Amino acid sequence: MRSRRSVLGFCLLACLLVGGATQRGILVDAILQVIVLAGSAYALMSAQMSKAMRAGIFMFILILMAGIAQLVPLPISLLEAGRLNILLPFTGNHPYAAISAAPISLSASRTVQAIIFALTPVVFFIAAARLPQEKFADLLPFFVIGLVCNLIAGGLQYSFSTGVTLGDLLGYGVMVGMFANVNHFSTLVFASLPLIVYFGFFHDRGIMAILLLALTFLILLAAGSRAGILLGFGVVIISVGSLVWRGRVGTLAMLALLVILIVYGYGALVQVGSQQLDADFGRREFALTTWRAIQDNWLWGTGFGTFDLVYPAYERPEMVHASYVNHAHNDFLEVLLEGGVAAVAIFAVYLVMLIVRAVQVYNRPLQRLALLSIMVILLHSLVDYPLRTMAVAMTFAFFNVLFFCDIDSKAQSLDRRAKENLQQEHEEILLSPPEAGRFDQHSD
Repeated sequence: MRSRRSVLGFCLLACLLVGGATQRGILVDAILQVIVLAGSAYALMSAQMSKAMRAGIFMFILILMAGIAQLVPLPISLLEAGRLNILLPFTGNHPYAAISAAPISLSASRTVQAIIFALTPVVFFIAAARLPQEKFADLLPFFVIGLVCNLIAGGLQYSFSTGVTLGDLLGYGVMVGMFANVNHFSTLVFASLPLIVYFGFFHDRGIMAILLLALTFLILLAAGSRAGILLGFGVVIISVGSLVWRGRVGTLAMLALLVILIVYGYGALVQVGSQQLDADFGRREFALTTWRAIQDNWLWGTGFGTFDLVYPAYERPEMVHASYVNHAHNDFLEVLLEGGVAAVAIFAVYLVMLIVRAVQVYNRPLQRLALLSIMVILLHSLVDYPLRTMAVAMTFAFFNVLFFCDIDSKAQSLDRRAKENLQQEHEEILLSPPEAGRFDQHSD
């Protein structure tokens, strides 16, 4: 059992350390996918089914079926019902030269690659959910090590002289931390804040949590990601509010947190105010262009992984620049364009699962803060594409395991049962009759 936990922990750590690339089809991501799938398969040997595993398997089947459906050839007459003519296949000018059937995906190889990428964290979720709940905490050190390594790497990069980056030392492109994209690095950092708060203040590690939060805020401000700064500020406010509500923060710790928040808030205002919120060639234009493409392809989609093949057909001539748009910077719009109605249905199923689970665990602090991490990653996906990075995708799967599995509930029930047994024993002692020897002495 310990070896399986170690294998899953190593998979998570490896993705956090070298899974920060954003390019499609790079070798390191392929290696990470093989490692995660192989490690998860090892952990799933002789697995005992649980509710969380059933939910993961259900999502696995839905995603796999959606991917297979995009690869099955369909009559052109069906594709015409939900696709622009310029995106339909044709081999010549003569009507009889037209292809009679074609798959939904405009690029089968890209769709296969995208489906494997999407299924990898789902398989990890299923394997991690298989672990005994009281042993799942053994995965946490791997996540913390990966997070701290990214924070240290980010701090080192901002301390380097001009023109020197950590990528120059490692031999591959790294912009901040172990990530090629500042925003995706920020996603990992601010999504981890609730976990830092929980294990710092709910497990009597307050000083360590305050120091780690201060370092995290400093790195977030240095990174300069608007979404990271604003979401990080909101996340910590909610997390601290949860601590106050639970009565877990002492006076000194609360004062320290308030000072950190005030300093961070001032830095956030200065940093965000110095940046242009929406350039002409920015996210708003990406979203509008993607929406125009969705209106012509909403039924079937164009195939997972084909966004940059479709986007130029809808791009306004004045918006064509030397740099091309590789993603919509809104994962929901991009998935809708690529997956059509099927993608919307899968996401709706996931949202229903989140809501149902949230109702069940509303009074559990760990699950409540894990839900906060999940929600901020989804919120960041409205203005970026963090889930298309292996490190963030695996982090998202990790938080879903924390949320959907009954972690700590068994320990809490054991503590409650022990207290009930102790109270029952105490009552039995009070109500038990005096010993026979004491009666004899009293009668004499």
